[in-house]
Amino acid sequence: MGEVSRREFAAWVGTAAAGLLPGPGARRLAALAPPASRAASWVPSEALLRDLPRLLELAMVPGIAVSVIEGGRTWQRGFGLACRDPERPVGSATLFEGASLGKPVFAALVLRLRDARVLDLDRPLHDYLRLPDADDRTRRITARHVLSNTTGLPNWRLQPGPLRPEFDPGKKFSYSGDGFFYLQRVVEQLTGSSTERTMAEHLFLPLGMTSSSYAWRQDFGAVMAKGYDSEGEVLEVYADMGRRFARVAGDLKKPMHDWMYADMERAMAAAFPDLPVLPVYMMPNVAGSFLTTVSDYSRFLGAVVEPGNSFLSPRSRQEMIQPQVRLNSALSWGLGWGIEASGPGPLLWHWGANGSFRNFVLVDTAGRRAVVVFCNSSNGPKVYERIIADVTGADHPAFLWFQV
Repeated sequence: MGEVSRREFAAWVGTAAAGLLPGPGARRLAALAPPASRAASWVPSEALLRDLPRLLELAMVPGIAVSVIEGGRTWQRGFGLACRDPERPVGSATLFEGASLGKPVFAALVLRLRDARVLDLDRPLHDYLRLPDADDRTRRITARHVLSNTTGLPNWRLQPGPLRPEFDPGKKFSYSGDGFFYLQRVVEQLTGSSTERTMAEHLFLPLGMTSSSYAWRQDFGAVMAKGYDSEGEVLEVYADMGRRFARVAGDLKKPMHDWMYADMERAMAAAFPDLPVLPVYMMPNVAGSFLTTVSDYSRFLGAVVEPGNSFLSPRSRQEMIQPQVRLNSALSWGLGWGIEASGPGPLLWHWGANGSFRNFVLVDTAGRRAVVVFCNSSNGPKVYERIIADVTGADHPAFLWFQV
């Protein structure tokens, strides 16, 4: 998808909506036009763009990257600084800690593997990978439970011990990074390959996401955004961990993109000898260590919003957006996504939060469009909530619901 200016984008959308393009292109573009109830473009208004520098300064947010995907095209911009010292502006190639925005990406991989009959969403994961000391509840966890956050597992264990659901799987919502990491291990078992290689083969390379990874890469250093806490001090999570693990990879003589669970266990003992060997501290980690650019994530969203492509089967696409568990009167959770019931079709959403990085994505399935905002500050929600409310013309219940 090519990057275009706001004026070019608005002109293109207006022409397509008016049916002024000739031939088959007009019919195709008219079919992509959003429903009348959501006809207004999500491209940020000129007023918002003028106000963004002020919002960033008031909220103490160094920089953001914004992208809108609409009608098969992408509008994206960077604002502010990726790094304060030395000063480096945010651009489309700036790398952010995507954090939990990597969960919908991994969920898409799992659904693709289901389409290929590599795994069954409703078969117990214990059938694929037997865990020692698994109790009855653990043995009943399925991939569907993981993707819908209904495993009953805590977000992360902070002390060594077996995986223990706090309630029967499938009973209610319980956000869990540990659950996603368990499924990551199952995918490794079924494919016989590392997470990174499987992601590259089945998702990153087909979508052209050449700057995305759950593992640290040496070429990331020059384009990585610095994260800042609420007081403006540097605070990094997986970028710092990745650099440490990269040094250990040299000692192990095995690159990070080939690491499987046993390799991560060995690497942790060397890189972080004072920490318990637990998934929350490991990398690659599909629940939290996602590193990406706004351009790459836009390519993923472009595949999500277009139901006519071969990215997912119609069955998997439909299940992805169907509520699996109710959160409250306005929100539910599907397979890898939060769901907000709204108008002619559901809105998919997810947040990402790693220390100093705060991100949010919203997808209009009926209008075939999406908006994503990456921020390199723990103050990020103060800005991204305003941006998303402005471009969509609505407030969103997820901003009131956040549990993590």
